[in-house]
Amino acid sequence: MSRADFTVALVGRPNVGKSTLFNRIAGKRRAITFDQPGITRDLVSLPAEYDGRRFTIVDTGGYVTRSGDDLLQKVRAQVLRAIYESDLVLFLVDAQDGLLPLDKEIAGMLRERGKPFLLVANKVDSREGRDGAAQFHALAVDRVITVSAEHGTGVEDVLEGIVSRVPGREAPEEEPAPETSGIPKIAVVGRPNVGKSTLVNSLAGFERVIASEVPGTTRDSIDVMIQREDKRYLLIDTAGIRAKRKTETVIEKISVLKSLESLKRCDLAVLLIEGPEGMNHQDRQILRYVLNEERAVVVAANKADGWKGEEERRKGLRGIQESLDYASFAPVVPTVATTGKGMPVLFRKIEEAISNFRRRVPTGQLNRMAQTFLFAIPIPSQRGRNRAFYMTQIGTSPPSFAVFVKDRRGIPDSYTRYLQNCIRDRFGFEGSPIRIVYRER
Repeated sequence: MSRADFTVALVGRPNVGKSTLFNRIAGKRRAITFDQPGITRDLVSLPAEYDGRRFTIVDTGGYVTRSGDDLLQKVRAQVLRAIYESDLVLFLVDAQDGLLPLDKEIAGMLRERGKPFLLVANKVDSREGRDGAAQFHALAVDRVITVSAEHGTGVEDVLEGIVSRVPGREAPEEEPAPETSGIPKIAVVGRPNVGKSTLVNSLAGFERVIASEVPGTTRDSIDVMIQREDKRYLLIDTAGIRAKRKTETVIEKISVLKSLESLKRCDLAVLLIEGPEGMNHQDRQILRYVLNEERAVVVAANKADGWKGEEERRKGLRGIQESLDYASFAPVVPTVATTGKGMPVLFRKIEEAISNFRRRVPTGQLNRMAQTFLFAIPIPSQRGRNRAFYMTQIGTSPPSFAVFVKDRRGIPDSYTRYLQNCIRDRFGFEGSPIRIVYRER
């Protein structure tokens, strides 16, 4: 969370409707909502605006009392961190359940920390909820704001309460929105329990997302803004992607869909695999998802300390590189996310791949290079003689080239791969896909 913003944290017991209210305030369905306690675990934050004033809204996992469960303790620690870093807390309670001991504990904890908060009673769309909301005056608050996050009732009252506390910085109309379009977006994807959250924390330099040995710990896609030297990057931690036939619960299916959506909005995907195991079938399927979205890709062979000796490591890395098939342009970097080993090399490869993903070849260089191979091999055709005339770059992200031909129908994939390989031989483009389109002159 950036301390440059006025930050509002949503806090409460599990399953009181925090993620539903978060989505209402943010105006986007970013947080997973489901009628089951404990769905949210990591912190999810988004910018929001109301009445000309901007703030950041942060969704948190359900606050629990101290527990021997390691995962619950980590969720609790994230909630406490969000409270500490926030300027205001929305303390959400369930009006249908009425006042519970854990609600009293949360209120006491907020007062001990001197944290300003608004008490919001959710689920007042039933008679039980409307009657139960009155119980929360026992917490000695000036006002209980009643809402139905699911239906949107009372949400404007919450927003009014928030912006009344935002310092008077009414945004002038000419003030541009925060510029994030140029910031490289890096999604970390892979199977469950390969170390994605640990890798994100290692790259970020602090524990921003919950990392646990329990498979499926991450459920939402979590955005983490980091800065290295003078550059900013947006890391996206994603839930583990399993084969469709193996996804057992609705939550897991939603989490996988969120992970796949992250590929659509990133520039580069770090495909995390277990290095000593090599590329398995599911790793290759995830790689296909990345290639289908035409994103840059770097493969991180994690848990590299599992290789016994340098010779076994080299052999393992060579086997992974050979198994990449049509993604052979992707570099493979050995890493140990738990210790940070390999992170400098990994980030250097990420920067190179993003640079190549956005790279434009000067027209003169491209024309001179194209003359050496466009006419070297005729285009296979069943429609009579076909030929290529010239090539030009028409876009970036990914680098896209238009090849002008006599007839663009029926050109085989093998010829496209030939052109891609020729471009790579001359200009590299390591880590980035290359798009070829055909146009008739």
